[in-house]
Amino acid sequence: MLKFRETLKIVVVGHVDHGKSTVIGRLLYDTKSLPEGAIEKVKRISKETGKPFEYAYLLDAFEEEQKQGITIDTTQIQFHTKKRDYVIIDAPGHVEFLKNMISGAANAEAALLVIDANEGVREQSKRHGYILSLLGIKKVYVLVNKMDLIDYSEEKFLDVKSDMDTFLKSINVFPQKYIPVSAFYGENIALRSKKCRGIKVIQS
Repeated sequence: MLKFRETLKIVVVGHVDHGKSTVIGRLLYDTKSLPEGAIEKVKRISKETGKPFEYAYLLDAFEEEQKQGITIDTTQIQFHTKKRDYVIIDAPGHVEFLKNMISGAANAEAALLVIDANEGVREQSKRHGYILSLLGIKKVYVLVNKMDLIDYSEEKFLDVKSDMDTFLKSINVFPQKYIPVSAFYGENIALRSKKCRGIKVIQS
């Protein structure tokens, strides 16, 4: 008899270049959930474009997206752990692709909102938060990414948290937690980070 497994759909949103696709790519890489040959494909694309290795390329299914370096359509990825199955939805970050982002997020039960620790909260960050509010997604986690760029500063992390929390609470979005991460280096993605050890994962 087959055992029932819970499936959780998670949408990942954030301002362009704040690292949401890298978050997903690194998660899949660290948990050995990538299809065979995916890493080799990324290395080939990086070599062809003359760019450094990018985990985000794992999610860029269309040649147009690979050339532009942006996510145009939503990408859905199956992800599994011992406890449950996941569907990760990578939604576009550019303002001109908001319609695609909404269609992707509409099916989600939880959300990861990614904010660049160095750039801080941007207008698009707020716009995505507002859309999550309209869609009624209650399980929202804010990932403060690229902590390596601010030397894992707790003070700057708290500044970003304060800015975003003030806005989100004004639209009745109450994140479960604010989590400091460095997706490129795998800090606080699949495993707890030693470099972020002194920074508390904050509940809103």
